[in-house]
Amino acid sequence: MRVLLINPPARNTYGQLGLNLLPLGLAYLAASLKAAGHQVDALDLQVEDLRTQEIPFGKYDLVGISTDTPRFNRAVELGRAARARGALVVFGGYHPTFLDSEPFERGAADFVIRGEGEEALVQLVDALERDATLERVRGLTYQRGNSLQRNPPVYLIENLDSLPFPDRSAFPENRYLSTFDGRPVASLVTSRGCPYDCYFCAATRFAGLRWRTRSLDSVLAELETLQQRGYRSFLFVDDIFTLSYRRTVDFCQEVLARHWDIRWWCFSRVDSLVKHPDMVRLMALAGARTVFLGLESGNQATLDHFEKRITVEQQRQAVRLLKKHGIRVYGSFILGELHETKKMIRQTISFARKLRPETCQFSVLTPYPGSRLFQHLESLRKLTTRNWDLYDGLHLVFKHPYLSASELQRLLREAYFRFYLGASQVPRAIGELLKSPAQFRQWLERVRGGLDVFRNLGYA
Repeated sequence: MRVLLINPPARNTYGQLGLNLLPLGLAYLAASLKAAGHQVDALDLQVEDLRTQEIPFGKYDLVGISTDTPRFNRAVELGRAARARGALVVFGGYHPTFLDSEPFERGAADFVIRGEGEEALVQLVDALERDATLERVRGLTYQRGNSLQRNPPVYLIENLDSLPFPDRSAFPENRYLSTFDGRPVASLVTSRGCPYDCYFCAATRFAGLRWRTRSLDSVLAELETLQQRGYRSFLFVDDIFTLSYRRTVDFCQEVLARHWDIRWWCFSRVDSLVKHPDMVRLMALAGARTVFLGLESGNQATLDHFEKRITVEQQRQAVRLLKKHGIRVYGSFILGELHETKKMIRQTISFARKLRPETCQFSVLTPYPGSRLFQHLESLRKLTTRNWDLYDGLHLVFKHPYLSASELQRLLREAYFRFYLGASQVPRAIGELLKSPAQFRQWLERVRGGLDVFRNLGYA
């Protein structure tokens, strides 16, 4: 079959690293479909400036659209247009997985795949090509008469090595010429799943509580292939790259043994770092240059309500440890937990300024479908809107016990202003300039990222 895979556009509100990253999820789907003998094209509307009417939907038998919550309305527009041109449409991704009836209610889809899509999408395309029954396609939701048929959930893919490497050639590589640490950068994923199940997060409902990993041989082989294509920096986009001490150490030792001159970025947790300072030292030696930490709050009660299973003191220790080894910290904080007051949020803002991560992201607590937070607020009828465009981390979309939407917006503005534009930034700028012009330019890029959010909030 002829298949078109689409990544809908979104406002890059945070511009988290100033990077355009290839959509790995679609690249994995494209590779799986091609391995099964199907013709596949891919369209990333994050980098391709095409209007809906310019997309040649009529050339394809099936159009696959992967979407999260903030992009869902745009995905609906694309799905309707594709169906109007005679193509069948399948939705996948986080939002349709948890609210699978919505694409049908809005006339945008013929099918929805819930959860990991590589095996299910191939099964669906094979069944459609043979005009076979759809009952055996696990994870599939589709219309049967006037009702929706939901097949049993997909099996999580146990052997991630069985998947082909993501098909990067399906996308125009010249649109992804971003750099990290001054070098061409590529993203890759080495594991799926997260065992921590934080209250506000939907990741565990999508990819499971059990952590599944690719073999080290597989990861190293992909890295070698990417280096042959000119990449020298890498973003590991696993939910928690450092979950296993042994695996992280083995990886770093292999990088050093191969004398690879690479730079990399990963997600981690503060507790996994402070328990293993030797691991952090080895990460720095093997090229780690930035670590993203979900710090969330400077208030212990808030951390406990989020069910983060970390402490404020561990956060301090982790940031100090990373800085000691020359690894930059990208800290993320969430404002507006259900028990938070203005005083508690300002405590978090002050905490962030004292920690001084190189980059700081603040967002408003957002109940994404699939999270326990969403289920809780929906059951209490506390959601104030289902305009998914507003589920972007900048808007309050539920009735907060202590804060109005306007108050939380002011606190979000205050957080960005105090962190990026406060008086403490002047000596920091001078310090970065004295270190080197290159580091000063990187500092300016981080400040620009903060200013971009400030503009989106209606200031500057």
